[in-house]
Amino acid sequence: MTLTLESTQTAKTLTDLRLQIGDPVRVEIRSPRAKFTARLVGYMENGGIMISAPSSTSGVPTLINEGNMASLRLISGNRICHFTSKILKQYDQPFGYWLLAYPQTIELKRIRGHSRVPVRLSCSIDDYDEMSEREGLPASALCVDMSQSGLCLQLPYALGDIGEHYYLTTRLRIGDIDQVLLVPVELRNIHNSSLESGSLFNHGFKFFELDEDTRLIIAAFVYQQFLVETGHLDQTGQEL
Repeated sequence: MTLTLESTQTAKTLTDLRLQIGDPVRVEIRSPRAKFTARLVGYMENGGIMISAPSSTSGVPTLINEGNMASLRLISGNRICHFTSKILKQYDQPFGYWLLAYPQTIELKRIRGHSRVPVRLSCSIDDYDEMSEREGLPASALCVDMSQSGLCLQLPYALGDIGEHYYLTTRLRIGDIDQVLLVPVELRNIHNSSLESGSLFNHGFKFFELDEDTRLIIAAFVYQQFLVETGHLDQTGQEL
């Protein structure tokens, strides 16, 4: 994940973070490799943590033994909380849940207002001046990340000069709603990246002159993709 986050080690406990029972928890296990989203069932300071067990339809291997290490990640306010814990016991009564060791250290990452999230969006880029007939425009591009302040587009060639203005068109899906986005952007930087199949040019663009409705659409989409990346929503933006 390419989110730009402010990372700090902390002496805070889970109690200090005021986590809510039922909060989604992203769980990752290295051996056997497995990822799934659980729910926080409960915790006791210096005692242990309880999370819901993976469902039979989650695709998680059944041979996850007690004693395995699990990496847990969840959101507390505007911070991502991450820690590693040992699976102590697995229970199936009165419902399926796991008991994990209480973490000795917790890493917190503050979510910045303009954090970038990875995306794959087909876009069209056109000249800002409607009367212009510049060769090569409009052009198709792939958006590979986006924030509330701008985005990165990949093209097989350098589009233009730093400081030039363009119009970008793409389609955003927020929940079950499709939104067509037509926004002015300013080219801020270009970087060449070589691949086995050839070269691609990453173009960094900044949004400008956005109205309030457009800012809200972009903010909603970026936040939705952030929740997808942290395992709180599925790839369609729906709650797991």
